[in-house]
Amino acid sequence: MFTGIVEELGVVTAIEPRQDAASLTVECRGVLDDVAHGASVAVNGVCLTVTSFARPPDSPGDGPAAPAAPAGMFTADVMLETLNRSSLGGLAVGDRVNLERPVRLSDRLGGHLVQGHVDGVGVVLERAPAEHWEVVRIALPPRLDRYLVEKGSVTVDGVSLTVVDVRPAAGAEPASFTVSLIPTTLADTTLGSRAVGDKVNIEVDVLAKYVEKLHADLNGSH
Repeated sequence: MFTGIVEELGVVTAIEPRQDAASLTVECRGVLDDVAHGASVAVNGVCLTVTSFARPPDSPGDGPAAPAAPAGMFTADVMLETLNRSSLGGLAVGDRVNLERPVRLSDRLGGHLVQGHVDGVGVVLERAPAEHWEVVRIALPPRLDRYLVEKGSVTVDGVSLTVVDVRPAAGAEPASFTVSLIPTTLADTTLGSRAVGDKVNIEVDVLAKYVEKLHADLNGSH
């Protein structure tokens, strides 16, 4: 379980295709502090299992003249189902990715409860910069809009965001929603560089899906 608060940006350094999967290697630093074989890491909102890792060597020192701390890496296997149902299948070497370790029971819940199970892939439709933030509209896959509500929570590429508005599908236009991105989100996550037409991973609030199922079960019992 995650919170949608991105810890750092990693960089894809290798992608090894396999018959029904791919091996993904990501260069990073902070998320390796307490990593172990079999640990979970969310990559652009997708929960992956670490199969191997190398922690960075000791930092070269502090102070304004000190070089940046060296990076380490981890590798994870990405199954065909994940490649087909998320944007990870479109990653290339050199791409930056949002990284988050699972939440501890003692941690603050800074975002919302995020499973790391992508519900669909959205597409960036519009970006409208303002003085201190940017409003982004994202098209939704069919039937996902029923889980989104104004001021509710949604996860985009692993980032916990608040829904500004939801627009239903109309004719050939797909359903869509908007989010407002503050400077920190623009600077510290991949959402700052997502262009119109780019694909993003969408995970809706799991509570909405549970409510829908319970409602359907209750109606079916009468």
